[in-house]
Amino acid sequence: MSPRLLVVFLLVLLPFSSSCRDAQEKDRISRLPGEPNDVSFSHYSGYVTVNESAGRALFYWLTESSQHPESKPLVLWLNGGPGCSSLAYGAAEEIGPFRINPDGKTLYHNPYAWNKLANLLFLESPAGVGFSYSNTTSDLYTAGDQRTAEDAYVFLVKWFERFPQYKHREFYIAGESYAGHYVPQLSQIVHRKNNPAINFKGFIVGNAVIDDYHDFVGLFEYWWTHGLISDLTYHNLRITCEFVSSEHPSPECSKAIEAADKEQGDIDPYSIYTVTCKREAAALRSRFLRVRHPWMWRAYDPCTERYSGLYFNSPEVQKAMHANTTGLAYPWKTCSDIVGEKWADSPLSMLPIYKELIGAGLRIWVFSGDTDSVVPVTGTRYSIRALKLQPVSKWYPWYDNGQVGGWSQVYNGLTLVTIHGAGHEVPLHRPRRGFLLFQSFLNNKPIMIIALLDIVMSSSEDAKEQKMRDRILSLPGQPPNLNFSQFSGYVTVNSAAGRALFYWLTEAPKPSDTKPLVLWLNGGPGCSSIAYGASEEVGPFRVNPDGKTLRLNPYAWNLDANLLFLDSPAGVGFSYTNTSSDELTVGDKRTGEDAYRFLVRWMERFPEYKERPFYIAGESYAGHYIPQLAQLIVNRNKGTKTPIINLKGILMGNPLVDDYNDNKGMREYWWNHGLISDETYFELTKWCLNDTILFPKPNCDNALNQAFSEFGDIDPYNIDRPACTKGSSSNEWRQAWRYRGNDECVTGYTRKYMNDPNVHKALHARLNGTSWTSCSRVIRKNWKDSPKSMLPILKELLQAHLRIWIFSGDSDGVLPLSGTRHSINAMKLKTSKRWYPWYHSHGLVGGWSQVYEGGLLTYATVRAAGHEVPLSQPRLAFFLFSHFLANHSLPSSSS
Repeated sequence: MSPRLLVVFLLVLLPFSSSCRDAQEKDRISRLPGEPNDVSFSHYSGYVTVNESAGRALFYWLTESSQHPESKPLVLWLNGGPGCSSLAYGAAEEIGPFRINPDGKTLYHNPYAWNKLANLLFLESPAGVGFSYSNTTSDLYTAGDQRTAEDAYVFLVKWFERFPQYKHREFYIAGESYAGHYVPQLSQIVHRKNNPAINFKGFIVGNAVIDDYHDFVGLFEYWWTHGLISDLTYHNLRITCEFVSSEHPSPECSKAIEAADKEQGDIDPYSIYTVTCKREAAALRSRFLRVRHPWMWRAYDPCTERYSGLYFNSPEVQKAMHANTTGLAYPWKTCSDIVGEKWADSPLSMLPIYKELIGAGLRIWVFSGDTDSVVPVTGTRYSIRALKLQPVSKWYPWYDNGQVGGWSQVYNGLTLVTIHGAGHEVPLHRPRRGFLLFQSFLNNKPIMIIALLDIVMSSSEDAKEQKMRDRILSLPGQPPNLNFSQFSGYVTVNSAAGRALFYWLTEAPKPSDTKPLVLWLNGGPGCSSIAYGASEEVGPFRVNPDGKTLRLNPYAWNLDANLLFLDSPAGVGFSYTNTSSDELTVGDKRTGEDAYRFLVRWMERFPEYKERPFYIAGESYAGHYIPQLAQLIVNRNKGTKTPIINLKGILMGNPLVDDYNDNKGMREYWWNHGLISDETYFELTKWCLNDTILFPKPNCDNALNQAFSEFGDIDPYNIDRPACTKGSSSNEWRQAWRYRGNDECVTGYTRKYMNDPNVHKALHARLNGTSWTSCSRVIRKNWKDSPKSMLPILKELLQAHLRIWIFSGDSDGVLPLSGTRHSINAMKLKTSKRWYPWYHSHGLVGGWSQVYEGGLLTYATVRAAGHEVPLSQPRLAFFLFSHFLANHSLPSSSS
């Protein structure tokens, strides 16, 4: 634009801008009574007349974003009822910047206020609700859906004239309950009017009234399935109510609903597991729920609605907010009984509007607190099902701080999210989860992604600094002139419990940025990946017999990939927890969740590995850890175009996969290798047929002990190699299949090295106890959940097109190849390449292999290798690893 045109433009704009500024300044709230001293945002409130002749004026409260409001979208919030105030609920109890103290006079900050993410515009609608008014009394008796929507649209048009800086800004509409009518109806008008000043992008509604038929069916079903009503009442409700209006039910329906209400007793139907606002009962019930049902207790004050009544009826508050300027003859109330009882038009269904707006490409999210029995999740699911939308993702759980935050499903044009443990007012009962939901909606990303990113508390600069602190400058006794970088340290996976997992990253030689990332896990359960995978198998170093110096491993896997070793779960190796009971209650599930949380947070510290090809490898009981962690990653990557954890495949050695088949293969292997008698084989077959590997019953345990006594003094992890007798404890190895603590010589060297204080300092590690041990007896002994089979998960991962390789050292008597072969056969997969010998250098047979499912699954044995294949056959293991990464079958010829 030329300077002259710019001057003309400014001269035209100036009077308009000045007028707008004056109007805005009149509405500016300088300070609310009882407001905290450190308010960092601007807020405005006042009236917009929507009908001059009737004298209808709607009251609003704008709370601008506390961070860069000029770059944030505008969100209009509406509460329902019909007849309830958005100030009373949305602003004061749910998503607004302040909460009201019990004194009804002072305010405190809401840590999960939505104005941290957007500029929030609260509207009391229709006229007659809250501070909104009409000079025509009959308006209170004739309000309905149509006029409410039309007045709200007029309000928006005029409001944008008063606040022109929000014109063309991204604009969304949000609300809950009967706003399940208001929001889509107003959205439809805004969409159809296509006002260029209103840049409408979509809407989000919670526990929304959507379709009377489906809402009623779901309502009664929810009551019955949650044990709130009798069979007879459920039957009567289904007969009398399913085809009537929710706002104007028939007398028969009303009678059935009254019976249901009586049967439900003195509960809060809007949040069936929380206390009602009765001081003595609240304290008693709260204590009961905390002790008996801690997952049901919601940390909120059920009397908060009372505080709103006190605060907004204060003359000082009304003056500060420019409210009640006409001197209403009645007090401000959270809901208007007249408006609600006299409601006029209420269409039976919003589904046609949903279809229209989905067709227009608008962003539409629907969410439900799952403990609301007024507009329950069941009805919402029935209504959405009636839209017959094409699913984009399967139903999946989403997570907040390692706990299930709810469930979600993404459809073509609509996203449904439930919030676990939340009532009708989701941001009141579950404020953090409500915040994560809103964050996800604004970013238009499935909620699992935002929830995961949110738990990373440090900034990118903090993460960068932490990465530099984790760099290993030099390890005691390491060889000189290394050509790769190393990092080690801790990632906190649960702040409340103080659980932190220890890692050791050994990058590939330069250029390492072209190589994939491989996570290595050892099993046990309770054994250290630093002790085994890093120090005696695939890591860059081996510990010398002096326990003080290191030598290079010529077949280290970091020659082909960046290796990330993890001590997991907390309490293993250098990983720790500040909650001692954690080591007594750990199992498969928590180990997987913590490992996943570790990866997400670790990727923030090392962002260069985000979206890099990623693989998980390991052995033994990691046959549980690996598929379960892979399943978590696959499920939480659904719906994302570029997942930060770009999982490509898994690699498992001598894994525990399926209790039945591993048990069967184990006794067959022992008998076929001449390790046990016929009698003991029959005893094992009789008593151990359906036992778990970790926790055998007494008869099975006796048979196993008899087998161990028949073994003699051999190393069951490698039956063809002599055992290390130097310093070994007499009985540990005999229990080796239950406790991975055999005292092999190399393990002894590692133990000595890792107990050196200078090593701790160089690794940035702390001791988990009085000394470092390769395996934790406490964790192994107290292991809780251990599913009997990983086969269903492996099938699921194959369906997700993950590359899966399983290998077995054929001299392992602990988790032998026969058990693994039985497990793979049990999956009944199609063979792509029949059993064949594979060859490595010099034309030597390295083992045997078979390929399944079009190349997705490969099984290979490694000849003359024990349980730790890279320890006993390092060259063959590296050869196999390289072929796995390249996705090349092992060679079938000796050329």
